[in-house]
Amino acid sequence: MLQYEDITKVQEIKGKFKKVWLSSEYLNSHLNILGFNKITKQFDWCKKSGYTFKDLISILLILPIIGISSVFSLSKNKDADINNCGKDSYYRLLSNQNIDWRSFLYQFVMQYLLKEELFTPEKDATKCLIFDDSDLAKTGKTIEGVSKIYNHVSKSFYLGYKILVAGYWNGSVFIPVDFSLHRESKKSKLKYGLTAKQRQAQKKTPRCSKTVAAKRYLELNKKKTDVLVQMFSRVIKRKITVDYILTDTWFTSISLLKKLRSICGKTHIIGMYKYNSKIEVQSRIKTISQLKKQDKKPKRCRKFNYYYHSYITNIEGLDVEVFISRRGINGKWHTLITTDTSLKFVKVIEIYSIRWSIEVFFKEAKQLLGLGKAQSTNFDIQIAQTTIVFIQYLLISIRYRMEAYETIGGLFKDLQQDYIENKLNVRLLAVVALILDVLEKLVESIDIHDITTKIIDNIESFGLLSNNYHFKYQATT
Repeated sequence: MLQYEDITKVQEIKGKFKKVWLSSEYLNSHLNILGFNKITKQFDWCKKSGYTFKDLISILLILPIIGISSVFSLSKNKDADINNCGKDSYYRLLSNQNIDWRSFLYQFVMQYLLKEELFTPEKDATKCLIFDDSDLAKTGKTIEGVSKIYNHVSKSFYLGYKILVAGYWNGSVFIPVDFSLHRESKKSKLKYGLTAKQRQAQKKTPRCSKTVAAKRYLELNKKKTDVLVQMFSRVIKRKITVDYILTDTWFTSISLLKKLRSICGKTHIIGMYKYNSKIEVQSRIKTISQLKKQDKKPKRCRKFNYYYHSYITNIEGLDVEVFISRRGINGKWHTLITTDTSLKFVKVIEIYSIRWSIEVFFKEAKQLLGLGKAQSTNFDIQIAQTTIVFIQYLLISIRYRMEAYETIGGLFKDLQQDYIENKLNVRLLAVVALILDVLEKLVESIDIHDITTKIIDNIESFGLLSNNYHFKYQATT
């Protein structure tokens, strides 16, 4: 999404996206770049009278850009050009149980990917599908389907949803392609972390079991790993090329890797691995914990200042390559596992660093587009408004990528090679490397995963992604 090294330039967005977005010229030249007219026409059936689906959704897509945070705030706006219908029209649209919001998002994603082919492509670009979850905090106990969720960073519980996101890295930018909402504490003594009275007070929307809304609601109690497999299956059915799937420790298990490989044998997985599995090393069976404590001198990766051991082995019938590595002398040992046994350690680190782009997506979507801010008690509206945030991200992304180089009349023509420079994952890796260079000299047993997550969450306070900061790290060609 980002064209500039400074990822926190909120004023740039606020300054460029104004009421011009409401004009017919904008709708034709910007929204329709992603096939807006064609996509919305398929949903005309849901509005038999009054304002069309296209009229309403086009307004909803630009609300945060023009400084309006919600439909309720829109209803209070006195600007006739913006507020030309009542809030009930929007709520009826968002709560329509027959609208397949997942399909709606996918159509924009497919249009985005088609347009990507017209940009200057990067040679041998690595295309990745990244899975991760995040917290969506809520303030109302009556919101349908919310539960107490555990935050692993703050080590505390609070009310909300867990959102599982599938993001596609096409070699240059992050593209959110799918998501699901989940609740936790399903089997605890205090179900969902709520009392019986609190659960009873939650809104209960009647749903026909055959509607897409009912199927989406059932995902609340499904295991995230099962939904993850379904998301990957949908991506493959849409013939989106995926070279690698990237996951963190919460999703990397041998059983999951087997399921993903059974869907598409051409796609490999790279993930941070937390299990103490037994592997065969020189005809001896050892656990990963034992290998971390061995006296054998590790190899060194000078480029990233890592020390590592590598083993090609078989775990529970799956051929994998295991990398046990640590950052510097004092770093904490971590295990990376991949089904692509041909990869060298440097390449594994470079590919896995792409995973941090989803952390930046969460940061931007929450701060700039209000991801998770919807407070409607209706679960269907929560799904609809989250979908709209994802499409807003796509629209802002493609607008900046185009207009940073040419006018609308010359879109997608003769774009310069500068487009692929300073890629987000390269800059993130540079920031992480720079900070860890200092930390490893001061702190013992650094946990690179936790440290990197905190760096991204607070990256603007470090001032390391500003345009005038130069990194020593250079991407390999």
